[in-house]
Amino acid sequence: MTLVYPNEADVEKGRVSVLAPVGSALLGLSVGQSIDWQAPGGRPLKLRVTRVRYQPEAAGDIHR
Repeated sequence: MTLVYPNEADVEKGRVSVLAPVGSALLGLSVGQSIDWQAPGGRPLKLRVTRVRYQPEAAGDIHR
């Protein structure tokens, strides 16, 4: 899955909003870190960060 801003979210394409519960749970994790998560229907998942393709803050692309 890819974390995206809410307007880019599309579950069919694997794009999950950073504001969704699972999205916000993944925020701040580094490559290699993981969380245990319960999928809809109760199925247990282990989600691991495998890479960070783009991070606006690290790239200096956040303008306040």
